Amino acid sequence: MSAPTTNIPVAIPARSSSGAPSASGGRSTRTIAGSIPGARSLADRLLHGTPGRMRLFGLLGVIAAVLLGAVSANALVASQAAVERAANNTAQVVRAQSIHVDLLRADALATNAFLVGGLESPDSRAKYEAAMARVASGIAEAAAAQPADGTVLGALGEKVQTYAALVEQARANNRLGLPVGAQYLTQASAGLRSDAIPIVEQVVKVNEDRSSKEFDRSNSTLQLLVGVVALLGLVALAVWLARRTHRYLNPSLTGAIALLLVALFVAATQISAIASATSQVSSGSYQQAVALADVTTAANDARANESLTLIRRGSGADNQKAWVADAKTVEDTLAGVRDSSDLQQLWRGYSDAHTKVRTLDDGGRWDEAVRLSTSIADGGAAKTFDDFDVAVTQARDQAAKDTVTTLQDLHGSVALIAVLIALAGLVASWLIVRGISQRLEEYR
Repeated sequence: MSAPTTNIPVAIPARSSSGAPSASGGRSTRTIAGSIPGARSLADRLLHGTPGRMRLFGLLGVIAAVLLGAVSANALVASQAAVERAANNTAQVVRAQSIHVDLLRADALATNAFLVGGLESPDSRAKYEAAMARVASGIAEAAAAQPADGTVLGALGEKVQTYAALVEQARANNRLGLPVGAQYLTQASAGLRSDAIPIVEQVVKVNEDRSSKEFDRSNSTLQLLVGVVALLGLVALAVWLARRTHRYLNPSLTGAIALLLVALFVAATQISAIASATSQVSSGSYQQAVALADVTTAANDARANESLTLIRRGSGADNQKAWVADAKTVEDTLAGVRDSSDLQQLWRGYSDAHTKVRTLDDGGRWDEAVRLSTSIADGGAAKTFDDFDVAVTQARDQAAKDTVTTLQDLHGSVALIAVLIALAGLVASWLIVRGISQRLEEYR
């Protein structure tokens, strides 16, 4: 009799696709790919229904608050930086114009002193050396203040040295009574105008362009449009939330909107004030300083051409034409400068003296013309010109000082205000989170 058989279930190990038993013993393994559906499910639960939309819109509100604070603060900082650059470029314009004026002033002194013959007066010599010293120090200061102009100013320094060397040669020959001295002086003056002056004019123009661009950049109001859009988005969020929850006042969210509105208003007010002030400076004291610098350079160029006309004895017609052109520049420019009646009167005094000089020279009375041109007595060309030169230089220096001082004072508290506005954006974002959280708790 055979033994009974019993059916015992046998566990068959799971096999891989290759037929080998699975290392997991048949249990499924969790993979990164398998976790993605779980993450999606969590996101669906968080963003599902009205609570989900509250969370999403709350996140967007936080982003809007931070964006508004950041953009407003950045707009203020950008305006401040533009004003600082405008001040620096304006100061560079003043330095370059001063170099221009002193070069032509030195040339006017050198050529006028040359008319005397022999040793010039100690006063005239001292004024010439002072003007050349200011040129040298001005070039060094300008190169240090604006490295972008360094190469050009280095070339200018070389031209100035060449001019000074020729003037010394002319002076040495003039003391010995040698006619070649006049040729050295004429060469020095011509080289100054053809080689050195164009470099100075280039530096002035480049920095005037830089200043003009920075004046325009100081108005960053357009950047605040981003803040306005963000604020409108927060208002829309508040309206949506009130309709959904039937709670028409959310203190936290309302506080955030009010805080951001104040921050945006303060930023817009500050930027508008800076833009208005820079506009007034640009069309006021800055324009005045530039115009008076043009007057000073043209006047000193005219004075040098008066002396060169006499030095060349009958062959200085081109120098007289240059004097007429310079005089027209002085008169036309002064006509557009406010409160310039005294300067115009002083210029007419020198212009009348120059007319007498030319009348004497054209009439064959060269010695008398030279005496009148170099005379420091009342009515003399030297005296009347010095009176004008001193007055117009003082007026230009004051206008330049007012320009730079005003620009430097504009950004006094801007940095602090920008920091406060950025902090206001962060506080508002916290208030938004708090306001949304309250509504979520109530919804549950």
